[in-house]
Amino acid sequence: MKTLIFLFLLLPLVCSAQHVFTTDLHNFWLMRDSVLAAADSTSQLGPVNRLYIAKASDGLKAFMRNKDDLDRKWLGLVKAYPALWDSLKLKTPLIDQAAARLEKQIRRFQALYPELRPAMTFFLVGLRQRGGTIRGNLSVIGLEVVLSDSSVNEDQLVYMGIHEYTHTQQKRPDFQKINVLTSSIREGACDFVAHLVTGLTIKTPYMAYGRGHEKEVWLSFQKEMYTNHNDNWVSTGSNPALPHLTSAILWVTRSARRTMTSSRIKRPHLNN
Repeated sequence: MKTLIFLFLLLPLVCSAQHVFTTDLHNFWLMRDSVLAAADSTSQLGPVNRLYIAKASDGLKAFMRNKDDLDRKWLGLVKAYPALWDSLKLKTPLIDQAAARLEKQIRRFQALYPELRPAMTFFLVGLRQRGGTIRGNLSVIGLEVVLSDSSVNEDQLVYMGIHEYTHTQQKRPDFQKINVLTSSIREGACDFVAHLVTGLTIKTPYMAYGRGHEKEVWLSFQKEMYTNHNDNWVSTGSNPALPHLTSAILWVTRSARRTMTSSRIKRPHLNN
């Protein structure tokens, strides 16, 4: 009985816990300002370590794991792409607003799916390699990649946040053996859940292309769905068999929606 009372009292604290963090982004701007004010490369490394790396959130710490010479790499990026950083800094208010909205959407996610496991999302600056990635129950979103596309808006950041959060609920596959079909189902399920939770319909180039070339996409997909050619379908790379960036996510999302509707399933099953 005491255990039940404790859990009942604990529940509001769990539900009100913070899930979304932007501290690394703000630390990055402090670091950049200090770097630009420094006299030479030797003195510029200090702010990178002191103001960004040493103050890393759990998400940034997970991102940095097993990476070498990060201070020099970040310093190189700061100096090499001034226009990118100027543009990204102007979007800081948009990012903060998206983070606040994402926090509310995660609470809605919890209401729709009470079995949701605790996870956290971190908006940060990475190494211009990946937009979104998962480290256990941590979702890491590299803003320098995501917002390098000037068309990305606040809605898309919120949608992407739920998409990546959904990945934290999935079983981790063996990425050395995963095939295109499994990858596409995983990604399509996250797109579907993101739409279900947020109510947002995001228009992306791959979806627009897929709707207009569904037969062509299907034929190409069927040839590769049992292979490990995942970069052709679920990454930011190009597919040599198709003239534009495309993805099996389109079909999986649409099929999942049809299945959910026809089966009258009210809550998504997130464990596969």
